Amino acid sequence: VQVNSISQDGAAFGVVTPGDVLTQINGQDVSTKDFDSIMDLLIQSPEKVALTWTDGLGSMDIAPNLLKQFKSTEEAIFVDQVVRAAVKRIRRSQNTQLGDLINVEIILGAGVREKGNKCLVRFFALFSTDGVTSYSCNVSATGIKKDGIIDIVALSCAKDEGWGQTIDLVAEKDG
Repeated sequence: VQVNSISQDGAAFGVVTPGDVLTQINGQDVSTKDFDSIMDLLIQSPEKVALTWTDGLGSMDIAPNLLKQFKSTEEAIFVDQVVRAAVKRIRRSQNTQLGDLINVEIILGAGVREKGNKCLVRFFALFSTDGVTSYSCNVSATGIKKDGIIDIVALSCAKDEGWGQTIDLVAEKDG
């Protein structure tokens, strides 16, 4: 079951993001169950329920030439974390010009700086504004890691075909 939207006054707001996928209820795998089966499990559950979510992206493709440039597995993991944090930020923005971010196609570029605490990434993502057709955007994001948490400090999406503009969702502050 994939989240389509979140009510701003609901209990899940800020915790669950559109595009997230429910994978477990009270430790039981529900990743292959249909909506009705999941609802039955929830109704039968005790008052306190433990839900496990993923971002629905699965594993992501990284351009082979980029993969060769990473100095360590930790750098590759950091790049993956920044892309996932950027996707979550885009999905939470509910930007009507962009529509819904459906999936990440490929990570094209990345650089880790400042002693491994800052990462700049560029990737292609699929978006849809109507749930039927899709288009690809070039997404650029900068993430800073502090105490194990990724903070997206710059985020923009650009589509060339007939759009000719970049949408800045997060503008990096100078200094």
